[in-house]
Amino acid sequence: MYTVIMKRTVIGLVGPIASGKGEVAKYLRGLGFTILSLSDRVREEVDARGLPMSRENLQNVGNDLRETFGGHILAERTLELFGNIEGNIVIDSIRNPSEIEFLKQTLDLTVIGIDASPELRLERYLYRAARRGEDRVSESDFIHSNSRDLGIGESVFGQQVGRCLEMADVVIQNEDTKKHLLEAVDYYLISELSFSPEGARRAKEK
Repeated sequence: MYTVIMKRTVIGLVGPIASGKGEVAKYLRGLGFTILSLSDRVREEVDARGLPMSRENLQNVGNDLRETFGGHILAERTLELFGNIEGNIVIDSIRNPSEIEFLKQTLDLTVIGIDASPELRLERYLYRAARRGEDRVSESDFIHSNSRDLGIGESVFGQQVGRCLEMADVVIQNEDTKKHLLEAVDYYLISELSFSPEGARRAKEK
């Protein structure tokens, strides 16, 4: 049985591929949040099974873990790391409704969704791949991975980012610049969570 943690800010992040969710996680890390990613639990399992670290394998192994141990297994394994962490926490890469339900039952959790149009996310996806030197990445790769990620054709144990976005406390549309995205994040932190980004920055500088 886990103890409900109330004396710190805990944020869950959800969002489809190339939505800008990673930029938000990076920004929150700069404000002193510790980032815990459910995908890291999947990477650990992929590594343990001796499989290549491809998106397809990550999706398949994540689905297998949820089907074998329950839809909340990645959240449960991540929660076991909380005892070693002080301060505010971001739980990244939430992809199944059972993960949100489990975390909401256990923590004082606020879920922030980051989304953008499929056309813009495709553009970002291809740009990111080119920047990384991934020459063989194509539009069809995006369509296939994005469909699975959103839950199209997936079982209840699969990735269901579309449903997770519907369960989010707020969804921020990332259709403009990174500056506008982070300003929207700041506004929500201040107005809804009474969390001061400027205060967090000053505290880190001390």
